[in-house]
Amino acid sequence: MAKTENKATGTPKQETKKSTQKKVNEFIKAQGSEGTTALGIATHLKLVNDDMDKETRAKALKKVRVLARKATGGAAQSRDGRAAIYSMDSK
Repeated sequence: MAKTENKATGTPKQETKKSTQKKVNEFIKAQGSEGTTALGIATHLKLVNDDMDKETRAKALKKVRVLARKATGGAAQSRDGRAAIYSMDSK
């Protein structure tokens, strides 16, 4: 499989994903036992804002949920209404 590059920056896409995963891990750890939601993570990483259209926002939140599940080792164990709370022990 050929390496693909991000057209905007010219960096390999795999490095960009790794960087975003690392940011998600750090943010979830920083929230401590209280945890955070996917919207909180996405807002912190500036992946979503109020001016986005519904489809783009949904894609960004889906990406964040996938990365958060990967960071915490599975599905969220607690919820705030419909929103999942992602938390992990700081190791």
